[in-house]
Amino acid sequence: MNKKILVLFTIGIIIMIASGCGSGGGSGRYTIPPEIPTPGTGGTGGTGGGDTGETDPDSLIASAWEDFRYGAYSSAINKFNQVLTISNISEEQKVAAYNGLGWALTKSSGVESGYSSFTQAASANNEARVGLSAALIQRGQLAGFKQAIQLLEEVGLQNTAFVFQSTHPIGISNAEAHAMLAFCYFWRNELGDHDKARAQINVARAEDSSNDSSVAQIYNSLKDIALSGI
Repeated sequence: MNKKILVLFTIGIIIMIASGCGSGGGSGRYTIPPEIPTPGTGGTGGTGGGDTGETDPDSLIASAWEDFRYGAYSSAINKFNQVLTISNISEEQKVAAYNGLGWALTKSSGVESGYSSFTQAASANNEARVGLSAALIQRGQLAGFKQAIQLLEEVGLQNTAFVFQSTHPIGISNAEAHAMLAFCYFWRNELGDHDKARAQINVARAEDSSNDSSVAQIYNSLKDIALSGI
């Protein structure tokens, strides 16, 4: 497999990590089933739990994440959007709603669909930073990889001892986040980047040693592309 194909393959793996279609195999991700009705909303009439009449933003956000957890992404999207129509929400609530909307759109329609929402939340939310990074990586452009590195470093991942822990079941493990950063460093290819990529993928592989996980696939791609010392 030539270098270009390996790079495209690895980008595809990262897209699958973010969208919830990864290979599993020890990644520790929460596996979310296909979209199902929100528990308690019934099967007739209504809007599937999207417009509840609820006006408290925190309650709506919590309810949307519960829908998300059960795979009811359309309902979650509706509720996060409902929060954003409330005129007196705080900046923190707005960021939380945009982050949730980005992930619900990503799981429903792919990581690119979450790009705009992640952009609205990434200045203050680590989950949104990771989601936006995945959307930028998907585009396969050097400028996007550089921006993804900045975002992932803002999360704290440049420190190999840092452990990324999401608040919500977005499906990105700490090992996968470090593996994403490793690939970005290798792609940027500036002075010292191969050392950084090596350190990141080695720590990811130490945490996730499965032979068929997304981390293993990124590790093997970097090895085949000729990242030495791994």
